[in-house]
Amino acid sequence: MNRRILRQAVFDLPDTIPPAKRKSALDLLVRKWSPFPATAYATLWADNKASVYAWDRDQVDADITAAGYSPRRCDAWPETFLREPLADGFRLAAVTDGFEGQMWRNGFLTTSRWWDSIPAPRDWLMFLRSAGVDLHNTSSEQPSPTEPQFLPTPWTVDSSHADDIWSLLQTERAISVAATVIAVPFLYLIGQALVLSIATAGANATMTEMAETNQTVRIERSAALSDLDVIEAYLSLKPYPPQIEVLTHASTILGGRNLTISEWLYDNGNLDLTLESPDPLDSTFYIEAFEKDDLFSSVSGASGVQQRTLRLNMQVATQEWPVQ
Repeated sequence: MNRRILRQAVFDLPDTIPPAKRKSALDLLVRKWSPFPATAYATLWADNKASVYAWDRDQVDADITAAGYSPRRCDAWPETFLREPLADGFRLAAVTDGFEGQMWRNGFLTTSRWWDSIPAPRDWLMFLRSAGVDLHNTSSEQPSPTEPQFLPTPWTVDSSHADDIWSLLQTERAISVAATVIAVPFLYLIGQALVLSIATAGANATMTEMAETNQTVRIERSAALSDLDVIEAYLSLKPYPPQIEVLTHASTILGGRNLTISEWLYDNGNLDLTLESPDPLDSTFYIEAFEKDDLFSSVSGASGVQQRTLRLNMQVATQEWPVQ
C-alpha cells in the first residue's frame, strides 16, 4: 500500500494492561487518533509499544473493487512492512510513491515521515531532530536514498499477536477451512454425547457439567467486560497536552511582537510552525525563548529570505493526566 495514503504513529500502552487485552486497548487508541471515518491498520509490536500504520478502509476497499478484486479476498499491508527492515539507525527509503524517512531502534520503527520527492537538507535535519538523533554527530548533507528489498510476505507477522495472525485468514476460502477444522472436534464430542445419552443415564450428568462450564465462561466474560472501564481510564491518559494549550504557550512567548504564525503543524508531540514579520527575525532569540518554556525542548530553526520568515521545529513535553 502506498505510503502517501497512510498515517503512522507509535503508541506506548501502560504496562498494567494485560497482554491479552492490549490489542483491544490499541483498537480504542487508534480509533481516537485516526482521522479516517473507518480505519484499518497494521501493527509492529515491541512489548507494550506499537508502531501503527493506519489507512482509510473504505477508500482502500473501493480502490480494490475498482481494480476488479474483492476486498474480502485481499489483504492490505503498508509497503514498509513488505520491505526489508533496518535493525538500528535511520535511513531515507525509496518507496513506490516517494521517499520515507525512517528511524529504527532494535528492529522497531519509532519514527516515520513521507515526502513525494527527496527532502531538502533542512527538512531532513528536522526529521532527524524529531526522531531524537544527535545532530552534532550527523552530516548536514542531503541524504542519499536507499531502496530496501521487497519481501515475499510481511515481515511483521512474526511480531504480531494471534489476533493479528488471524487477519491473514481474511478470505472466504481460508475462513471456511479454518471453521471446518475448528468445528470437527466439537462435532465429534457432540456425537459422542448423543450416543452416551442413549446408552446411559450418566449423560445427563455430563450435560449438567457442560451447562455449568458454560455458565462459568459467561461469568468470566462478564468480568472481562467489566474491565472495560479500567481500560478506558488508561486510554484517557493522553501523553501530550491538547493543541489549545500548546498554542496558548506559544502565543505567550510570541506576544507583543510584530509577527504572525503563517503555518502550524502539531502531530504526536512534534510541533512545526512558521513565523513571518516585516522586520528581520532573530532565530537565536526565538529558539532560546521557546527553550526556556518547560513545555518545549529540542528547538531548532531555519530562517527564510531576508530573515523575515522563520521556521521552528520542537518537541512538546508529555504530561501526566489523572484518571477520571
